[in-house]
Amino acid sequence: MQTFITFLILFTAAIYLLLKWMPSSWRRRIGAKLADHHPRLATRFEHAQKSCASSCSSSCNSCQSSPPVVSEKPVIFMRKL
Repeated sequence: MQTFITFLILFTAAIYLLLKWMPSSWRRRIGAKLADHHPRLATRFEHAQKSCASSCSSSCNSCQSSPPVVSEKPVIFMRKL
């Protein structure tokens, strides 16, 4: 039983990584095929691929935003006596 659960966890992780790093054109094609046969599963697939961490082709526009402005702070070295 423990082997089966381990296999299931590893299989789920492999599928997740495959979908995360898959090109967006492939994801759209798979989503369209899923929509034909399993509409509820296709909506879950669509929501999963729109996460901000998936890639720069996501709809979050985080790749286009400018980096935050960081003010410089002086470094002060303290000598131990």
